[in-house]
Amino acid sequence: MEISHNGRAADLAKILLGVQDTERTHNKKTASQGSQSQDRVQISEQAKELQRLRASAEQPDAERDARVGQIRQSVEGGTYNVDGKKVADAIIRNVLTDAVL
Repeated sequence: MEISHNGRAADLAKILLGVQDTERTHNKKTASQGSQSQDRVQISEQAKELQRLRASAEQPDAERDARVGQIRQSVEGGTYNVDGKKVADAIIRNVLTDAVL
């Protein structure tokens, strides 16, 4: 009995052995290069603005960091005083703002 190397047996062997058919891939590359079109990407002005805002939000804020450090030291030292009136005003202001929006 003789087995010829034409047909699916040869293809199956290539797949199982991990051998790539270089002729087919080369032909595909050549064909795709002939009908090659250039892709373009356009970023909307809104997306650009969002990118800019995100970048600025990620920048460290030295003043804020210093203030947070002062508050942290005050809390840890037991010297941080909370003004109840200011807290109540902020809560009321937030509740009223949320109700309006």
